[in-house]
Amino acid sequence: MNWVDLILLLVILLSAIVGWHRGFIIGFIDLITWTGSIVMGYLFYPYTADLMAKIIKMGPWQLPVAFILTSLAARILLGIIANYIIRRVPYEANENPANKFLGILPGLVNGWLYAVLLSALLLGMPLSDRLNAEARDSRIGSRLAMQSEWASSKLSPLFDDAIKQTITSLTVKSPESGTEMVKLSFTYDKSKARPDLEAKMLELVNQERTKRGLQPLQPDPELTLVARNQSQDMFRRGYFAHINPDGKDPFDRMKDAHVEFRSAGENLALAQTMEIAHRNLMNSPGHRANILQPKFGRLGIGIMDAGYYGLMVSQEFRN
Repeated sequence: MNWVDLILLLVILLSAIVGWHRGFIIGFIDLITWTGSIVMGYLFYPYTADLMAKIIKMGPWQLPVAFILTSLAARILLGIIANYIIRRVPYEANENPANKFLGILPGLVNGWLYAVLLSALLLGMPLSDRLNAEARDSRIGSRLAMQSEWASSKLSPLFDDAIKQTITSLTVKSPESGTEMVKLSFTYDKSKARPDLEAKMLELVNQERTKRGLQPLQPDPELTLVARNQSQDMFRRGYFAHINPDGKDPFDRMKDAHVEFRSAGENLALAQTMEIAHRNLMNSPGHRANILQPKFGRLGIGIMDAGYYGLMVSQEFRN
């Protein structure tokens, strides 16, 4: 546990205290009001966008602005209704000890939501590499980042055209399926290897295999060097692909490193935390197939840390 964990716990604790002070009735109504406005914004923004399109063309910002305007309108409407209800709550009911105690519940929910947002900001904002590393190594922050990643995936159709990769998370298809290449909007030549995260990811991979009756993969130092070089090269030259700008695929890179194999494979991921990268790989059929491939026996994982740009993960498999 580091200082980021302590701050996140403090946010949740303070929210619980505020919840107790306000009481369950007001706290619950407020929680429903602002979460309801986000839900209504998500459900009804297409209608707002259609109406806006008849008045003004905003290009890639059409959907984000429609979502924000719809959420604001819903917040105002729900706020009026909430204030009407709150004014009619008897003073005695609001000051009741049971109401005060139960107010901790919506307070905790609010605290959790604030902590999710704060963890996403600490991971995604251009802070110093040390601060981003502290946020990434936070036990609580890394778990909360999984929740912000879920929210990002739900809202990405709205914002992707306007803001590319606000919460970075990428995977690409296997090299056998084509030459897909993603051009990154940045380059970074000071990334650092994270052997601690590589070891943890190997544990996660082997957990996936053993619970399905497969043999665990053995760590492969030779493939680890290949994987680290690939992750570092993608950051340094600003691309994300199995086939590099020189036209070499994973099997070429293994041969160049004098790594012998009969069968081999590669997984790539770019994410803000190792846990998010692992989940995204397991949710992708091609990458999941590599992780659960019975004929693979060794694995080299190369994780390079580029601060707020995230973690570049290369997994190199062989028989």
